[in-house]
Amino acid sequence: MKQNQIISQKDNIWIRAGRLFFILVFVYAVGWIGSSFVTPDRLNWYHTLSLSPLTPPDAVFGMVWSLLYLFMAIAAFITWDKATPRFFAFQLICTGLWPFVFFYLHSIIGGLIVIILMLLFLFLTIREFYKTSLVSAALLVPQFIWGLFALYLNGYILI
Repeated sequence: MKQNQIISQKDNIWIRAGRLFFILVFVYAVGWIGSSFVTPDRLNWYHTLSLSPLTPPDAVFGMVWSLLYLFMAIAAFITWDKATPRFFAFQLICTGLWPFVFFYLHSIIGGLIVIILMLLFLFLTIREFYKTSLVSAALLVPQFIWGLFALYLNGYILI
């Protein structure tokens, strides 16, 4: 291997590591902003609602979403140069927007609409990512399943 090729490979590793770091920070920042609307006062309001018997304890939501945000970041990293990120961006916005709409605005119907939009954009993201990487598409399937569960939980409250 030539010296220039070795230097180029090292540069490429640092560029990819920087890209992964940026994506992780960006995705988790969206999650952090969304979670900032879930305060103790707003959780008190939430617990006054008619919740489904299948509603998990509050701590489960944070654990699950932490893992789902990691999967989102890895999926975006894998497809960075290969897939159009617009649907990914829209689903990420909807994911971060839901706590604001539901908890801050106390809008159960609005929350339901945001979940439906998130699921639509997530489906389109999975389809887009699948064209270039089965792994990145598969990493988003747990979020889609959790989104369907969230749709049920939100719909239960509405009904």
